[in-house]
Amino acid sequence: MSKFHPKIFEYLIKSYYYVGFSSYEYLLETLKFFNFQEELDLNKIKEEKRDPSINELPLEKIKEIESISWSLKEREGEVYNVLLNYIKLLKEEDIYKLLLVLFPDTRFKAMSYDNWNYYGEYVKDWHNNLIHFLELCGIKYDSEKKQLISFEEDLDIKKILAKSDLIDIKFEDIFYRNLNQEINKCYKLGAYTASFILSRKLIENLIIDILRKKYPQNEENLPIYYRTESGRFHDLNLLLKNFEERKKEFGIDEETIEEFFKLIKPFRPSANSNAHSIIVWGEKDNLDKLQIEKMIGLLIKILRNI
Repeated sequence: MSKFHPKIFEYLIKSYYYVGFSSYEYLLETLKFFNFQEELDLNKIKEEKRDPSINELPLEKIKEIESISWSLKEREGEVYNVLLNYIKLLKEEDIYKLLLVLFPDTRFKAMSYDNWNYYGEYVKDWHNNLIHFLELCGIKYDSEKKQLISFEEDLDIKKILAKSDLIDIKFEDIFYRNLNQEINKCYKLGAYTASFILSRKLIENLIIDILRKKYPQNEENLPIYYRTESGRFHDLNLLLKNFEERKKEFGIDEETIEEFFKLIKPFRPSANSNAHSIIVWGEKDNLDKLQIEKMIGLLIKILRNI
């Protein structure tokens, strides 16, 4: 891609590594959620590089050995090189999407105050250099509007991203896949209020699935997400309340849940209001600021980890 300075790819990956708590998992999960034309199959790469002598071992033993060997490869930079070669193949709009997930993250801002990491790398430079090389390409991030802005008249980043869907995530479940298609159809037609309402419904159902999976149906657990007297699930406000109160019971996902609840705030006051109270989301810019795609991505991550 001639548009971007080569160093942007380098510092984009390193910044994701920092935000992911010194792991490439966050970047890999983000890539997985987007429907990028170029797909990255790290498992396939692992298989290609696997020592043939361990193929006869039980699957769990192979995973254990590879976990150790890939941890070493990560430190030696082999995983980084795989990611770098992959990122370079992505389309311009894909890079913008990755940047728009990264920049609002509170840990990205924290990089600018940090010093050295465990390996003696000066991480403050990762933050500053990514911004620097983007500005060399005439691109700046507006933290208030949560948008990428171009200094060049012939480059309209908003227009490039406008072709994209509101929620560009791969859903395995047919119900979520169909609902997501409906959301994106409304979004492209300019029916932004409908997109908002349907997105809220998607979030509501994901939370129900999380609570049902974490707290299997029995007499004690059922009231967490279901009203037996009326034979229906709780409304979004009560689901959010019950979910937030139990976040410590989700172990390592507690921080992910906290991040989700920071993003969900605009949804809560209008979760059960009439149509007049959500008219503000009838404008594209207001809807885009909600980071709905990121919220849903966080919920899917939590659901998968249960």
